[in-house]
Amino acid sequence: MTRSRRQYLLGLTAAAGLAGCSSVNPLADTGGSDTADTAETLALDAVEAQGSPGGEVPVRPNGEAALVDFFATWCAPCKPQMAELRAVSEEFPDLHLVSITREDDTEAITAFWEDYDGNWPVTSDPTFQAFQAYDVDDIPTKVLLDADGAEVWRHTGLAAAGTITEEIEAIR
Repeated sequence: MTRSRRQYLLGLTAAAGLAGCSSVNPLADTGGSDTADTAETLALDAVEAQGSPGGEVPVRPNGEAALVDFFATWCAPCKPQMAELRAVSEEFPDLHLVSITREDDTEAITAFWEDYDGNWPVTSDPTFQAFQAYDVDDIPTKVLLDADGAEVWRHTGLAAAGTITEEIEAIR
């Protein structure tokens, strides 16, 4: 392989890493059913870890705005995203923030949460209920929902706390 081809391939790999990890939902192209009702009432089991209480957590509590973070413990851009989300959670302590992974390895999730200092609920969604309800195929993806449950912002890839903050302030 020539040096320029190697550099090109490395550049593509790096760009993919910054943009996000893709195709995490093997059910994404199944057509599925109408998920609007499911999204309204969806609650997932939270992993009991630092800052995450365990028990059932609504994805969006009725009548509240919510920031929903879709991530994976193995996803490279998900790691620095944690610091950005932590800054947002500290600036908006009353905002419902929940992180959702499709993984079911609670030990790996707990270790990730502690390593990256998560201080909000982290949930496991191995059956892809939330991934399907919010039509998420790539990670990291953030979805901001207003108090009525309408999606007002979506971002795939690493997002700066300042960008997320601007979007939250726009719905307050």
